Amino acid sequence: MIENFEVKPIFVDQPHERHQFKLSIQGIDYQGLFHECEIQWFNPQPERKFEENHLESIESQVHELMQNHLNQ
Repeated sequence: MIENFEVKPIFVDQPHERHQFKLSIQGIDYQGLFHECEIQWFNPQPERKFEENHLESIESQVHELMQNHLNQ
């Protein structure tokens, strides 16, 4: 489902440090921020395209991929 997952830290070593992520779903690119286990989506937002249960699955995968990335 999720393709081309990329993570880039932003504001490194600053109090508002975050991790920006990019991914593709069904050929559409999405981006967001991950901080303190919360996802903030940029536009376009996947909740406008997918049903609630599908969105929960996507966010669950993002959480898992981010945890794997952060634990490296």
